[in-house]
Amino acid sequence: MKFKGVLTFFAFLLVVSWIPETTQAQSQKKPTILIVYNATTPMEEKTVHRVDALFSSYGDTVVEPISKITKQQVNEATTIIYIGMNEADISRQPREWIQKFPRQKLFIGYNANQFEAFRDLRIEGMGDFVQIDSKTLTTKIPFLKTTSNYKEVIKGKTLHRTYPILLKHNKDYYLSLNKWTDEFQLYLQPFIANKTTWYQPPKHRVWMIIDGIRPSTSPKQLKTLTDQLKRENVPYALAVSAVEYTANRKSINQLSEAKELRDLLQEEQAKGVAIIVNGYGLSYRQEDQKQHEFWDDKLNQPITALNSAQAKPFYSIEEFSSKEAFQEARKKNGQIEKQYTKQRIQEAVSALSRAKLYPIAFTIENGQASSYVYEEIAQHFSTYFGTLQYSDESSEFNGVQPLVTKPSYMYHLQVYSTNLTPITSNLESEPILIQQLKNLTTIQGSMAGIKINVQQKPEEIARTLSILNTFPQFEWLDLRKIKAKVQVTDLTIIQSDTGKLAVKQENRYIDLIKYKWETSPFEFSLWVLFGIVLLFVALFFLNVLRLRFTLKKRLFEERKPNG
Repeated sequence: MKFKGVLTFFAFLLVVSWIPETTQAQSQKKPTILIVYNATTPMEEKTVHRVDALFSSYGDTVVEPISKITKQQVNEATTIIYIGMNEADISRQPREWIQKFPRQKLFIGYNANQFEAFRDLRIEGMGDFVQIDSKTLTTKIPFLKTTSNYKEVIKGKTLHRTYPILLKHNKDYYLSLNKWTDEFQLYLQPFIANKTTWYQPPKHRVWMIIDGIRPSTSPKQLKTLTDQLKRENVPYALAVSAVEYTANRKSINQLSEAKELRDLLQEEQAKGVAIIVNGYGLSYRQEDQKQHEFWDDKLNQPITALNSAQAKPFYSIEEFSSKEAFQEARKKNGQIEKQYTKQRIQEAVSALSRAKLYPIAFTIENGQASSYVYEEIAQHFSTYFGTLQYSDESSEFNGVQPLVTKPSYMYHLQVYSTNLTPITSNLESEPILIQQLKNLTTIQGSMAGIKINVQQKPEEIARTLSILNTFPQFEWLDLRKIKAKVQVTDLTIIQSDTGKLAVKQENRYIDLIKYKWETSPFEFSLWVLFGIVLLFVALFFLNVLRLRFTLKKRLFEERKPNG
């Protein structure tokens, strides 16, 4: 059986049963995709997050543990996906709700045989697929070995024999993979993007961001790069960090002190170039040689203290008496992450706005962040550029998406993935970029994204642009022409899809005074003393003028006749 069978499944899953006609679908809103799951550990939830990220490109995803779903959620869903990450007894009530759901359903992994559609399914252990159709996989995909009399829609091969990947019973489907990989998604998604009639994506688009811009960046080097892109008619955005550690990491450079660079950035913004917040600019641990601002890279874990000197290893779930106890501790630590993230966001946006730079989105230089960091980012930004981290347990579980996506686990941030790798001195970088572009061309309306570091050599950038030009399917997207909103204390920035930037700023002078006190307390104190002295001098002269006026008035009155 050809691999097209698995793609056919997704076409039926997302199209046939609940979209009557293309013309009607275009006027309808995106469907609601209810994703329910069984998972006992946070590590298992990374598969749930991958599925969420994939399908949120095509509909509004609602993600819940099966024990917490409501009948209303089931009734409002357009389709239901159940993911069983482990063997578990499903409660009668949610099981009946799902069984009575009249439209198509997809079951993934364990526990599908507890539903009427696949009650005869038998699981006989685990295996690893090395081949799907005629395609040999670069990475083995774990799967559940199953036996049944259901129709085998697609099969995969291990080193020794063939097993079913996808089974069908009436209009319901079962997928034996409960480990989602980027490679499998590349096989899967092209058909979804091409055949879903309720989603009509635009043409292939590609965007570019120049990142690595910080206070020590050479204005001359930045201008050389922007001039090169302008000659090629390539729109770009600028990802800026407001501060950075000095070379000896004993003090801090600030954008407010880099006048020539600041003037150049203001000039670029005035010409219609979008500014993006590249974090605040300081790594969580001062000794980090690379910027790890929202993740404790030393311990490979979420941030556990506002001050890294007080950070401690976060306990694994095995060290707690129950899953609930672990979740309570995780939630408590999450509040620390949110507070830390909020402070960094506020400081970053305030510092940029004082430099008269008004950002429209957020990015993280190394892409590492937990779900609590994403939650706080979503409170202040509508748009995010970069990679997606699928797990709070390790930064190793990350990935990108070929379309703009709004995952539930990222609190519906609009995510533009950095899914292209620019050319470097590495000889393998060129074929990698070419293959990435080829993969994206198979997906209708794919959104390609690339970050160019400001330190990259002109010839490397020229080669990157040359390869991009060999794929005429892609049109450049000007990031100043997307809707975006930024909201922090006393500052709101709204960008329309016409490129108009509306900035509403309150208490600007109070914010400036606070900034001066925090950054230069001695200088601020001298200015305050100078102001007090100046005030007394002014009062003295005003009093002298008042006395002279009073004296003249008395002399005039005394000289009057009969005075």
